[in-house]
Amino acid sequence: MYQLTPAEEIRGRIGKLQERLQAAGLDAAFLVQNADLFYFTGSIQQGILVVPTQEDPVYFVRRVFERAVDESPLPGIRKISSPKEVTAYYAEKGITFSKVGFELDVLPVGTFLRFQQVFPGAQPEDVSPILREIRAVKSPHEAAALRDCGKKLANLLSGARQKIRPGVTEMELQGLLHGEAIGGGHTVITRMRAFNQDTGLGCVISGPDAAIPSYADFPTAGKGSCPYVPAGQGYRAFGKNEPIIVDLMWAQNGYLVDMARTYSIGPLPAKLEEAYGHTVAVMRAIEEGIRPGAAAKDLYEAGLAVAVSTPYAGNFMGAPGYNTKFIGHGVGIEVDELPFIAKGAPTVLAPGMVFTLEPKFVFPGEGAVGLENTYLVTETGFEVLTPLAEGIIRCDGG
Repeated sequence: MYQLTPAEEIRGRIGKLQERLQAAGLDAAFLVQNADLFYFTGSIQQGILVVPTQEDPVYFVRRVFERAVDESPLPGIRKISSPKEVTAYYAEKGITFSKVGFELDVLPVGTFLRFQQVFPGAQPEDVSPILREIRAVKSPHEAAALRDCGKKLANLLSGARQKIRPGVTEMELQGLLHGEAIGGGHTVITRMRAFNQDTGLGCVISGPDAAIPSYADFPTAGKGSCPYVPAGQGYRAFGKNEPIIVDLMWAQNGYLVDMARTYSIGPLPAKLEEAYGHTVAVMRAIEEGIRPGAAAKDLYEAGLAVAVSTPYAGNFMGAPGYNTKFIGHGVGIEVDELPFIAKGAPTVLAPGMVFTLEPKFVFPGEGAVGLENTYLVTETGFEVLTPLAEGIIRCDGG
């Protein structure tokens, strides 16, 4: 079903943004990034959303105006052929802005300089922190969408067990799983805000190839299929007694969740079995602290303390020398939202925040083990949105 964002959702989001703009001393926000457009308008068309502090927002759309009108509940949607018409619109109304917030974390410099000319006399400021903080707290509508994605992803990963056999390749399993996911409503597109960090569809990685580091800032990356895609699944065939990690996202109706499990055809070497047990212990330690008011950095330290007490501290969250400084990340419209469960992360948890935990140990030449769940912060603690048993999933091929 082609679902639209309820009007009350959009009104509430715009209201929160206007409050934050006023508190920050900004006169307006100028938004063009697709994820932000979806969140604040309910539509992703080629256009500009201007949200003044004191005036109603206007969605100026170059392409496709008719779809924006059909999809967005905003009353102020105007068709334009050039950003110059935005300048003319506010000039005719006698409205000027002294300070305008732009999405400076994602706008290329050339694009920003061009858009800055829409309000040439205004001082540009970075509005991205405000946008990300607002988006970090999910509404019941958003939580329901994420919960639905989590159940579907858990079912998909549960069924992966039946597809894993000796000789099946990483690419083949990925194709089978994503064919099934698309048939179930997965929208294929997964969005990530960070520059040059390509998420793709997630990954299926196995054996020694799973421990190969890559440019992507992930604890497990995989060899990939070629230098053009140097991360994720490749052409390696599964063997017995080696770890297989299936780390996928499910995206539907504008929201996504992230989840991973470790599989094996037969038992793993004792070292890897032990290391997997430590990943579960890390997860339990962090879960004990998940509640409103908890600091993300403290959750990270709680998990890290467990990891460094093991014999494999140097292998935690990446191959030695390539260890990441986070154990979890926020998800929602994008896969790298707030909060980050990371070293020094200042975010304080609030009800409605959604994030993952993905403790992993990586052993070059041997493989990687770990798991990942997505969590919703509630008034009293948390809800796991990706419900599936957390042990190593043993496959019949063994």
